[in-house]
Amino acid sequence: MSGRETILVVRWGRLGDVLLAAAATRELRRSFPEARIDFAVKRSFAEAAALLPGVDRILALDGSGLLDLLRFRSGSVAKRVDLFVDLHGNARSRLLAILVRPRRRVVYDRLALTRRALVRWKRGKGMPLAPVWRRYLGALEKAGLAVESAPPRLRGTAPAAPSGAIVLAPGAGRETKRWPAPRFAEAARLLAERTARPIIVVGSEKERVLLEEVRAGAPDRARVAAGLPIAEVAALLRSASLVVTTDSGLLHLANGVETPVVAVFGPTTPELGFGPSGSRDRVVSVDLSCRPCSLHGTDRCPLPDRSHICMTRIEAEEVVRAALAILGDTTGTAG
Repeated sequence: MSGRETILVVRWGRLGDVLLAAAATRELRRSFPEARIDFAVKRSFAEAAALLPGVDRILALDGSGLLDLLRFRSGSVAKRVDLFVDLHGNARSRLLAILVRPRRRVVYDRLALTRRALVRWKRGKGMPLAPVWRRYLGALEKAGLAVESAPPRLRGTAPAAPSGAIVLAPGAGRETKRWPAPRFAEAARLLAERTARPIIVVGSEKERVLLEEVRAGAPDRARVAAGLPIAEVAALLRSASLVVTTDSGLLHLANGVETPVVAVFGPTTPELGFGPSGSRDRVVSVDLSCRPCSLHGTDRCPLPDRSHICMTRIEAEEVVRAALAILGDTTGTAG
């Protein structure tokens, strides 16, 4: 490729998957400084895609039917695409590639069979798979690019939160990936007792009831930030000292702005490829024979008694100890 070529990157969703594409878009821009790089994504994740480095245009897909895809191809995608980078690898992205007819197409390795074997039969347990962001880079290597194997980092955002705040992000896309709200509230109480740092409980507007329940653990110290645009959430996390989260998109948003995290994992495990990438990050979990029980979490625990022990056995004290170990110094500690 040379000159003003066009590169189309496709990752329809979800939040974490889109944010993890930052490593790939960074390397594409480094390899092709003059190329036009477009990023195709579902409309609901377009704001997140705007945080990716190196991207010139966000192409937002409305709907999920064939006619929606045909309209998307004719109305948004460039007439000529030199390199089609498929970071989703599903039927919709394959069909778009057929419609676009790029000069070259590369697809990231989902390791679908390997991951399903880990979930169903626990084969390979204890042997982490390559992180998803690294497998995204593997797609670029298929195109002959020499890539820098560095974790995803997002575009710069201006700080918007009190300096040194602790952010609690209790939400998750699936119910079983949520650490129980009373445990999060207890963690808020303990953090308020043991530090003098502000506490911010962050999530979507739909999660406001959950956020308020967590804030109730430290009503005099904590405040709720619900329904902020994703760029404002990124700015909030960037200026925080620490984020306590679950296996969720906000874990990867915190990593993308280089804020350390304590990540509470239950039905999923970091070895599936979605673990935190920071050198100071910590994962809190319990070692159970039933884990991992799913690739992305489920709406209810699959155990016969629905006990959800992968999360209910994690105590607030353990999470708070991990948080204080990351903070490390006495700055902000209550006396």
